[in-house]
Amino acid sequence: MELREFLFAPLAGHTLTFAITARERGIFSGAARLKQLAGELGLEVTWSAPEGYALEPGSCLFRGRGEATAIIRAEEMLLGVVGKPSGVATAAAGFVRQAGERIKVVCGAWKKVAPEIRGELRQAIATGGAGIRITERPFIYLDKNYVRLLGGVEPAVDRARAYDPERVIVVQIRGEGRPIAAEAEAAVKAGAGIIMVDTGHLKDLANVVTAAQQGGWREKVKLAFAGGVTPAGLEEVIDAGADIVDVGRAIIDAPLLDLSLDVEGISL
Repeated sequence: MELREFLFAPLAGHTLTFAITARERGIFSGAARLKQLAGELGLEVTWSAPEGYALEPGSCLFRGRGEATAIIRAEEMLLGVVGKPSGVATAAAGFVRQAGERIKVVCGAWKKVAPEIRGELRQAIATGGAGIRITERPFIYLDKNYVRLLGGVEPAVDRARAYDPERVIVVQIRGEGRPIAAEAEAAVKAGAGIIMVDTGHLKDLANVVTAAQQGGWREKVKLAFAGGVTPAGLEEVIDAGADIVDVGRAIIDAPLLDLSLDVEGISL
């Protein structure tokens, strides 16, 4: 007999109730997966908070019923299913709250995580209020490797526009081969609608903003910035003149939200 079966044999046939509660403030994410996994464990869901539920220390986000062995397994599995997404949603919400209406916060880092959790973290980012796409309009994203393979920003943008001239062309620039401000201007003149300054250096963003203002093309383009942005550095990005900030690790690598599963009672 397996250890747990032996330990909980006296409780065979008894139904226990339990609750999952938050131990810190945050945003709940992972509601659908939580209910699905609870069902797979043979647990009855008696109440579950909706996606995006605001949590305070002590807030209940889930209640269920089941046998002792199933509840012990639930403690090992359910907390992890919602802890990470809730941590990501909480981090995203913090950036969105800090930014207000001054800058659009997005997080595209969900594309870089393992496929098994990609959908859950993408949902968590959206639950926190951050964008999962750099623009809501149909677009073509030309990252650094596209630009390199196609011979530079001008031929890359030309090729993308030839495919669909109605889509917004987004170009990731890093100042390779020429000053970054010149690279940005070339991309805009070729037809790019969003320039992603993906160097992590505010000086590069400032140079592009200055060139855009002096060159008369600032109103024709949205300027995005990415690279190691933290809550402490967000104000500097806003002050430098970006329209969009793509936050990566500070959101996607957020710690698990601290949660607890506790047995509440036994039904004989």
